[in-house]
Amino acid sequence: MTDAKKFVTITLDEDAATETGQVLMPKGTEIMLRRPLGGALRGVNLGGLVRMDYDQVALVAPRVSTPPLLPDIFAVLSTSDVTQVAGELANFCLTNAAREALFPST
Repeated sequence: MTDAKKFVTITLDEDAATETGQVLMPKGTEIMLRRPLGGALRGVNLGGLVRMDYDQVALVAPRVSTPPLLPDIFAVLSTSDVTQVAGELANFCLTNAAREALFPST
C-alpha cells in the first residue's frame, strides 16, 4: 500500500477569464495542490469537501494551491478545472486503505 502523495499538479484545461475577457490564469497553467493539513481545513465541512461541494472546495483551494486559486480566479474556472481541483482535494481526504481499495496498485 502506498502513502498518499503530498503534492499533485493539475493543468488548466481552459483560460480562467472574466466575462469581459480578461484572462486571470491562462489555459495550460500548472497548479500545484498540496495535501491540506489541519489548519487549512479550519471552518470547512469535511463531508462537503469529500462530496466535492463547490463552496467547500473554493474555501480550501486558495489555502493549498500554488499559484493560489484566489476567490476571483476560482469563480471563473471552467467546470472541468473546478472538477479537477475538487477531485484532487477529495482524494487527499481518503485514508491510505480507502485509496488502495478504490485505486489498486498494478
